[in-house]
Amino acid sequence: MSNSIITDPGTVAAGDIQFFDSIQPPLKTDNYTLSAKQTIQNVVDSGDNPEYDALKKLTIDGPRFVLQPSNIHSLFPPPNQVGNFANFLPNIVFNDFSLPWSRAIDPGKTTQNEDTPWMGLLTLYEAEYLETSSSRKISTPQTVSTSQLVNPGAGVLPPDLGTEFKGSDDEKVTVIDIDLEYFQAIAPKLEELKYLSHARAVNTDGKVILNMDADGCFSLCIGNRVPGVGQRNMILLVSFEGHQDHLNSASITGSFSKIRLVHLGSWEFTTSKFDREFLTMMEAICQPGNGGTSLIQLSTDQATEKNATAKEALDIGYVALQNKMRVGENATSWYRGPLVPSPTKRGSSQPQDGGNYGPYIYSDHAMHYDPGTGIFNHAYSAAWQIGRLLALSDATFAQGMFNWRAEYLKSIINQAKQKKTQAAAASIQGEMSGAGPLNLHAATRSFFSDAFKKVDWDTLKTRKQKMLTDQFPAVFTEVEKKAIEENDEDPLLKLHQKIKQ
Repeated sequence: MSNSIITDPGTVAAGDIQFFDSIQPPLKTDNYTLSAKQTIQNVVDSGDNPEYDALKKLTIDGPRFVLQPSNIHSLFPPPNQVGNFANFLPNIVFNDFSLPWSRAIDPGKTTQNEDTPWMGLLTLYEAEYLETSSSRKISTPQTVSTSQLVNPGAGVLPPDLGTEFKGSDDEKVTVIDIDLEYFQAIAPKLEELKYLSHARAVNTDGKVILNMDADGCFSLCIGNRVPGVGQRNMILLVSFEGHQDHLNSASITGSFSKIRLVHLGSWEFTTSKFDREFLTMMEAICQPGNGGTSLIQLSTDQATEKNATAKEALDIGYVALQNKMRVGENATSWYRGPLVPSPTKRGSSQPQDGGNYGPYIYSDHAMHYDPGTGIFNHAYSAAWQIGRLLALSDATFAQGMFNWRAEYLKSIINQAKQKKTQAAAASIQGEMSGAGPLNLHAATRSFFSDAFKKVDWDTLKTRKQKMLTDQFPAVFTEVEKKAIEENDEDPLLKLHQKIKQ
């Protein structure tokens, strides 16, 4: 793993992932002072080289008491979901690849523990946070001022945000108070925090629909406690800033019974209680009297045992399901998946093998019908549909397929237009006498030549002819017109001379 900042995210190949211990920001959130010094040399009539100093104070700020939803990319386990999450550590993914390390966990020592994140996850079980529980360990999140954050009152241990932080009555923050002994029992140790966060770079090509950044860099925080089985769980995202001395289970001076944490967010989910875990089922196979193919076959009753067809279908992995046909009828059909309890015969599309196994143009084409029982077999049609949906779920493949389909349809349309035009040319040529070999251009030229030669076209006249015949028909005599034509004279000039005479 590395701490290097990624400058060329395109180097991550599709399907690959790069892990980083941490990605440090150029500057952590803190107060800084820029100083500049300039010395002027070789100044005339000056015994010493004058020096000029300048100071500029600036503050690098970032998320501290509030975390916007836009900073979060994903949560796991998903909020308000029920599932087998007992073996998974909760985690949260941030869009900002340096967010967990953008702030020092110890405000007074910003250059130490740079790989230690300032935030983390706490996993709480149902009895530890429900308001109705008698063994509740936390308070309800409340909004207080930042001055109340560092001055919570008697019995509550506040974060140590440094001597310069006094808090304000105008700035608000959401806090949660947790039993101090319980907190130190479930919270990670200070030296463990850096192992509960990391950054990763992935290839985001073809994932435009997920609205991910082009660089594909993300940061993660992981919980240190697995969820409780068969109950609801709450995950708290809290700030450990100022609590660096409270994470080592060391004795804390003072009469504190609770600790105050900045509450950045939380979500809940339910972990189901699964009695038939994989290990339990595998151990059950080894018990005397168990095992065999009967474990993966449907149980049958006496009526099924008497029906040879139904018994054979169930023995080889088929199940009877109700389905609605496209015509609106309800029917009972056989179905089986790719995992079967007995060997199967590989199908073929060759005529000598029956030709009943593809290729299929659509899913209904893959439905098999048994005329003896009148029951359909949907095993292949369901497999065809699943394969189609899996292919279309790949955005890159789907886009390429749609482009190919559009080009293919376009070529079919162009071929149809060309055939129609050739048929029209052949019809035209057939009407012409003495026609030679079929040629589209020759037939078209011949057709228009024969059609247009019968038209009484107007004779094209020159400007001089139009003026002598149409515009000035009675101005010049026939002798004058003939002279103008023979001598190639301008009718307008002759008209001007005639008017002057």
